[in-house]
Amino acid sequence: MISLWFGLIATGLAVLQTTWLSGFHLAGFSPDLVLLVLLFSAHHQGVQRGQITGFLTGFAEDALGASPPGFSAIIRLSHSAVAGLTQGAISGDAFIMPMLLATLAFGVKTGTTLLLGVILRLDHVAPRVFSWATLTEALLTVVFAPTVFMILRRVLARLSPRSG
Repeated sequence: MISLWFGLIATGLAVLQTTWLSGFHLAGFSPDLVLLVLLFSAHHQGVQRGQITGFLTGFAEDALGASPPGFSAIIRLSHSAVAGLTQGAISGDAFIMPMLLATLAFGVKTGTTLLLGVILRLDHVAPRVFSWATLTEALLTVVFAPTVFMILRRVLARLSPRSG
C-alpha cells in the first residue's frame, strides 16, 4: 500500500513538473523531484517494490513526453533498483545520507540515459548528458534531497500502520 502511495506521489510530481511546475526553477534549472521520491521509496521499500514503482512512474512520464516509449521507464527502473539495494545498508545522518543517495541515484540515471541513448542511436542524448544543465540539475537535486526526505519521512510515518 505504501508503494502505491509513493508511486502516486511520484507520478503526480512527474505530471506537475512537465506542466504547472515547468516554470519552477533556479537559474533556469530545476531539481529532479521525481527521482528523489522514487529514491526515498525504494530505499525504504526495497529493490522489487522500488523497481515496480520506478518503472510505472517512468512509463507515465513516457506517456507525457516526447521520449521513445519505455525510455523513461527503464531509466526510473534502474535508479530505483539501485536505491532499493541500499535498504538497510545505509543509514545515518538525515542531511548527508539523502545527499549521498541522491548523488548515487543521479549518477545511475545519467549513466542509464547515456547507455540507452547509444543503444537507440539518439544523437541528441550525449551532448545533453555532458552539459552544464545536467550538472546543475544534479547539484540542485542533491541540495533538495534532505528537505524532500524530511517531508517524505512524515508522509511515511502517516502511511505506516501503527504498532502497539
